[in-house]
Amino acid sequence: MRARRFREDSITRVSFFAGMAVAVLLTAPMVAQEDARRLAVWELAFEGNRAIDDFTLSISIVTSQSAWFARAWPFRLLGLGQRRFFNETEFRRDVLRILLLYRQSGYLDARIDTIVTRRSDHVNVRFLITEGEPVRIESLTVTGMEHIIPTERLLRDLPLRVGDAFDRPRFLIISTDSIRSMLQNRGYPYPEVYRSFTVQNVRRSAQLGFIVEPGPAAVVDSVEVIGPPDLDQGLVRKVLRIQPGSPFSQQALYEGQRQLYRLGVFDFVDVRLADTVPGAVSDSVVRVRVQVSESRLHRIRLGAGYGTADCFRTLSSWTAQNFLGGARTLELSAAFSKIGVGAPLYAGLEDNICRALRADRGTDRLDLNYNLTASLRFPTVFSPRRSATIALSAERFSEFQAYVRDAIGGNVSITQRTKWNIPVSLSYSLSYGKTVADDAVFCSILNVCRAEDAAIFREKRVKAIVGMDLLRDRTNSSIGPTRGTVLSLGAGLAVEEIGSDPEIEFAKGVIELASFHPVGRRSVFAWRVRAGTLRSPDITFQPQEVKFIPTEERFYGGGPNTVRGFRQNGIGPLVYVEETVDVFREVDSLPGTFAVDTTVVDTLVSPTGGTQMLFLNAEYRFPLSLSGRIGGVVFIDVGQVSDPRGQPKDTGIRITPGVGFRVFTPLGPIRLDLAYNPHGPEEGPLFARKCTDRPDQRMCEDAILLDDAFVPVLGDGLFGLGKHLPFLKQVRVNFSIGQAF
Repeated sequence: MRARRFREDSITRVSFFAGMAVAVLLTAPMVAQEDARRLAVWELAFEGNRAIDDFTLSISIVTSQSAWFARAWPFRLLGLGQRRFFNETEFRRDVLRILLLYRQSGYLDARIDTIVTRRSDHVNVRFLITEGEPVRIESLTVTGMEHIIPTERLLRDLPLRVGDAFDRPRFLIISTDSIRSMLQNRGYPYPEVYRSFTVQNVRRSAQLGFIVEPGPAAVVDSVEVIGPPDLDQGLVRKVLRIQPGSPFSQQALYEGQRQLYRLGVFDFVDVRLADTVPGAVSDSVVRVRVQVSESRLHRIRLGAGYGTADCFRTLSSWTAQNFLGGARTLELSAAFSKIGVGAPLYAGLEDNICRALRADRGTDRLDLNYNLTASLRFPTVFSPRRSATIALSAERFSEFQAYVRDAIGGNVSITQRTKWNIPVSLSYSLSYGKTVADDAVFCSILNVCRAEDAAIFREKRVKAIVGMDLLRDRTNSSIGPTRGTVLSLGAGLAVEEIGSDPEIEFAKGVIELASFHPVGRRSVFAWRVRAGTLRSPDITFQPQEVKFIPTEERFYGGGPNTVRGFRQNGIGPLVYVEETVDVFREVDSLPGTFAVDTTVVDTLVSPTGGTQMLFLNAEYRFPLSLSGRIGGVVFIDVGQVSDPRGQPKDTGIRITPGVGFRVFTPLGPIRLDLAYNPHGPEEGPLFARKCTDRPDQRMCEDAILLDDAFVPVLGDGLFGLGKHLPFLKQVRVNFSIGQAF
């Protein structure tokens, strides 16, 4: 009996699963047919709208456009991209949604018409909008806080003005919050704001009013700190800078929260009033509650990437938070760039931009750049607004075709945050190292053309610099700002009195101003001005006295962040060297005997750098996708680097326009720029030099000046297409991560 029941149960299970399989097989074609009958939305457009932009309208409705890959041939044949289908019911509701949005924005006479173009597998949708005349604000009054904020200043700071369209959300929510914030930042923690408005439809006018009850001004009664048992509450209170008895300010609470986050030891910080209603303690006092939780004390960061100038690069760091207490931060970091620029990855590619210094192309050890740094940061030094950093480093750094520097050194910096929230840093750096550059560089800028004389500039020296930096950042984002300004000032001084070798003496100053302006809802117009000057005593080269500006301290231009129509360091003073190379090889049958294998003639270029620079950049940044992850840029770069005491050359301003594309990631935008250079290569002196390459060493004769106004011939340009389309010879490609400024 039991066996029979088991067989019956088994037959039942088999029948059930067989029936399910048949049902799936029968319904799958029906589902596929149903999807085939659905029409994807290929185009979604708005016409006639001026008061409300396309982006706001598109996110306010259900109907949305399919992804680009789902619409573009041949990607759609591969099934790539997200397809968004047309829904008749939601489409009719979308008309009402847009109509409601316009009426909330003050446009009571708005009309919405639609055009739907149907194809076999997709539809194109257009909304035709007639906005009409809006209801405009005829009067706007605020009463109850005249003794706190002058009415004229208050009205100037509100987001609504007399004459604007009557936007109800802007009036009911944004303006109310603005008034409340103004009072809370002036010591009134519990203000009440009452609103009233009258709309006259016939006259298309509205009268708006705010009645404000500020409540009593308050001071801080106590500060409660909540956190882990081993939390250093003294440090938290010191950084917070909110003491019992100080006037209440909501802005001070926000600033204290930011200061605690800057310590780097907390992953959660909440600073707020402990009482949500007035009168919990007294009408004139409030209590502040600070709640924090500690972050991980040890972090490891690894990164890798590729850039036009640095080629393959890596970064790694180990960070110890709260090192020895007091929120100190110890960081050990290592960075490498120009990885693989020698054999075998770039063997034979002599024009490869990844090379550190083409004049030393036979010495692969100069190709790899590195930086090893150990730093200790003190978050507070005698004041919550003052921090300090001590760092030790060893590095090899190169500027493309210009120089390679090997050095070890240290740096001490103190940063003071002023009452205007502007950090000012004072620093002292000391380094010991040497800088390698082409002999023709010294021949051009110092008139030192003998190889044995130029060797003195490659000796190791001590360089000490006292610097000051100021940064005023008023942007809304550090990765992709859309509004605000950034102002930075930098100055440095190197003299014998502070520890430099007597041969090194200069003063350096750089100023940069960038501004960002929103255009519409999602586009941005950005511009930047960067200028610098370098001053020193008269450069001398005498047997008993040598005075010169180190090559690494001079200014260079060109590349992805300055004038994009020129290659890296391709703008400004430079020299050309026509080098004849005799390559010796050992004869296999006669060990120890060498023969000349071939003679190579190559024209090398070496930027000499300048003592003055000026760059102006302007960009119009706009989205290319509805999600905003892909963007486009139209830009123009203007600038020049010059040296009045160097070789005579044309120092006119260079202008290079171009276009670019951006793919936005959490680490910043991936950037591809194509710039057109109508000027061609820079003019410079041409030197001739004879070198001999032996297996053990390279020997070169003195450089001889052939032409003081040489201009090289353009190559084949973009991807070698210049031989077919000549204008492409003057198009330069730049690839990097992060905005140009």
